[in-house]
Amino acid sequence: MKFCNRCGFRFVVSTTSPAASAAIEQLPSVASQAPLTVGSILHNKYRITKEIGAGGMGTVYLAEDQILKRLVVIKVLLTDDDPDLVTQSVKEREFLAAIKHANIVSIYDFITIGTRGYIVMEYVHGKTLDQIIEEQGCPLDVETAIKYILGILPAFSYLAKLGLVYCDFKPQNVMLEILKDGSQIVKLIDLGTVIKHVPHPDDVYGTHGFYAPEAVKTPSPATDLYSICRTLAYMTTLMDLAAPIFGMPEIGKYKAFSDHPELYRLLYRGTHPKAEKRFQRVEDLADQLMGVQGLVVGRKPGVPVGSRLFVSSITTTTGKLGPRGEAVLDEHDKAIDLLRVGDQALRNGRFTGALAMFKQAISHNVNSLDAHLRLAEVMIELGDFAQVEAELTWAQRLDAKNWKISWYTGRFLEAQGQFAAAADKYQVLLAELPGELPPLQALARVSASQGDDTGAIHLYTSVLKADPSNTDAILGVTNSLLNLQQWDEVTRVLSGVSESVAKYVDAQLLLADLYLNRITPLTSKNIEYAAQAVEALAGRTEDARYYLARGDVYNSAWQLARTHQLSPDITIEGIPATAIGALGAAAETSYKEYLRRELHPADREAVVRRSLKVAAWRLW
Repeated sequence: MKFCNRCGFRFVVSTTSPAASAAIEQLPSVASQAPLTVGSILHNKYRITKEIGAGGMGTVYLAEDQILKRLVVIKVLLTDDDPDLVTQSVKEREFLAAIKHANIVSIYDFITIGTRGYIVMEYVHGKTLDQIIEEQGCPLDVETAIKYILGILPAFSYLAKLGLVYCDFKPQNVMLEILKDGSQIVKLIDLGTVIKHVPHPDDVYGTHGFYAPEAVKTPSPATDLYSICRTLAYMTTLMDLAAPIFGMPEIGKYKAFSDHPELYRLLYRGTHPKAEKRFQRVEDLADQLMGVQGLVVGRKPGVPVGSRLFVSSITTTTGKLGPRGEAVLDEHDKAIDLLRVGDQALRNGRFTGALAMFKQAISHNVNSLDAHLRLAEVMIELGDFAQVEAELTWAQRLDAKNWKISWYTGRFLEAQGQFAAAADKYQVLLAELPGELPPLQALARVSASQGDDTGAIHLYTSVLKADPSNTDAILGVTNSLLNLQQWDEVTRVLSGVSESVAKYVDAQLLLADLYLNRITPLTSKNIEYAAQAVEALAGRTEDARYYLARGDVYNSAWQLARTHQLSPDITIEGIPATAIGALGAAAETSYKEYLRRELHPADREAVVRRSLKVAAWRLW
């Protein structure tokens, strides 16, 4: 469909549409108007073999280049009665020949004959995404659709850098090509609607249901991103493109959306009614879509989760609220070196040093957004909420719309125990950054703090699908499962924690506690499982809690052995079940070691009582 740039009037031209959608206007073919026929020779070089369709600017033919012996595609441009205007129109499109990208069809030649113009293009072997959808008779699965869109985004990044707008992105303008080695590549196959990004272009093209509202008069690389999001939505749902014609339908209307809320959040932002709230750069859309892909498909354990917005969880540390989720520093900040030193101090728990560095950074650059926000993070750790509020106020003055402010404000609210307000902030942030894990994990954490363990489990499970090695999420979901007394799920989750992760010790200690104190009644088998969990830590840690857990294992075995309930076949860390005295002595020794290492434990009195109970000198 062609638009008048001044008034938005729609000129009827031949435009293909998704066959699966009755909402797209079907327009008449111009094949009968074309002078080319099968078998004819164009420009003494190209033999027409068949008509293969109609595009936004004319009929399309398959032809054979008789000189280079290769198949090509020839597009007949819309005609004009004035040959000079045709020549001018063809010359105006010769900039397309400079487009050279692996994901974009190549332009070989431009031809003008009388009142007709032709573009000769590369022939791509394969099927369009629209043909694939039509053949399978149902939407693409979300994983596949995301893969195709991620594959084509580099083409749009390239076009944007050249100052070009594609205008008419839709499933039938993307070809899936099978290469000789069996690999696949997606390509843009119709450059007939590509225009230069100028304030008031003469001709604008688009397809009903895919173009952005403002694209009628002011198409831009950003409106291409809108079309990409509408296309992704269509491919995963075959939604009615007229209901609504712009934006997104309700999340519950289509299964792909309700099953994958992270996908819906991305599509909603990408087609937001307010253009300034949508994705403005291809790279931003690609980053968030890759994050959504991780949430949909999942990742393998041990594979780091990449993000351009948050510091890797491998680098950052756990603080008062759990994982800090450090926002990536602005590398252009004049105080960047001071900020980096401050970050190292913060990660090492040296709050005084961190404070000094961040204050120095502000002295060096009073307009450093990151310095004020990092200072707020330190004050959250120290509980100085008045200073946190002051720093956030400064940050608001500097850049009120920056997403980092929402992130640290959410953390501030959470630290104060205002969990509902914190949850609202994290929800807003997820709407803006649908592919990022830290806001999702923070939302899970505050859900648990509000007593919504079921909701927390759902959120933590999503995080763990995308980041299986995230031990803070593992421990978080474990606590919620424990609260709901879902013992089998707890043991499954904790047993799957890798020995290589930082919280392996915590996971094993939790597992031992589960078998000894949570699951009732206490059995020989559970004591054996608890012993295995504790034995796995031998030689790996000097944590005082290890000795407490070891004492509890011996103590529990001692109690069952005294009442003849401990299986005689069991050996607890080298001590046979029949050696009641040895079990008691081992428990006492372990408790003493715990008390020696933990000088002022809150549970000191209870542990001393346990130690006295198993002491060998006690008379029964």
